[in-house]
Amino acid sequence: MTPAALRRLLEQVAASAARVGELPDEAEAGPPAGPIFRPVDPRSAGVVADWVTPVAQRWAPQLDLEPAALGRVLAQRLADHASISAVEVAPSGLLSITLADPERVAIIDEVTEQEATYGLLRGQRSSDEGLEADPALETDRSTVVPAWLRDDPALRPAQLAHARLHRLMRTARAAGVQIRPTDRREELGHVAERLLLVALADFPQRMDTHEGDRPQQVRAVTDLAALADGWTQPIRPRTVEEHIRGIHGARLALAAAAAVVLRNGLTRLGAAAPERM
Repeated sequence: MTPAALRRLLEQVAASAARVGELPDEAEAGPPAGPIFRPVDPRSAGVVADWVTPVAQRWAPQLDLEPAALGRVLAQRLADHASISAVEVAPSGLLSITLADPERVAIIDEVTEQEATYGLLRGQRSSDEGLEADPALETDRSTVVPAWLRDDPALRPAQLAHARLHRLMRTARAAGVQIRPTDRREELGHVAERLLLVALADFPQRMDTHEGDRPQQVRAVTDLAALADGWTQPIRPRTVEEHIRGIHGARLALAAAAAVVLRNGLTRLGAAAPERM
């Protein structure tokens, strides 16, 4: 589930609460504009939620409510939705949201379906060779500089992470692992997997929010790379006696999605995305 999908859900539950008198009528118009969801900080000890939002703190003054009171109404309504596993409300009104497992892993299919454009600017398309210009755009191809001349040393960790993912995928496929619709992706519940899945969902928002701020966009790409490197669950059997299981295919699908997003992030920043290093 992406931040945009979370916002739509929040708008729905707020409107429902307003219609039955749990919130003021003004709440039916929806929360304030701008990004209101961010992933949990992976450095926080004991965190089990996926997303946090200060929406109650930002919105409560407009509704003449206390943030905690608004947060409790929103939390109850969100928790009643099938796509949400749990919502916690801090005394400050900050909401911590845990997705249902199928909703968290749905980002894999979303990335796959938008492989050429996910995380890129409107009009950009990515390919195995790098960035392609949209034919509808007027582009002076004589000004295009080869990606290898534009590489930023700060992006080397992301390039290494991208190559590592492709190495893992090659070895998994060589061992017979395949991506199948029947794989139980909801079993991707390891903390590192959950953090990576949420980071994939957040990536387009984070890049768009920092458009024009290259250091912050570089950080977004390298932060994603660090999460990919921190994910060490096996995507193929470790011994010849071990059978291939559905979880191996699910992890292969996650690795492929992470590689796509890293490639597109590197491409957006004008850097190469090597599959071998």
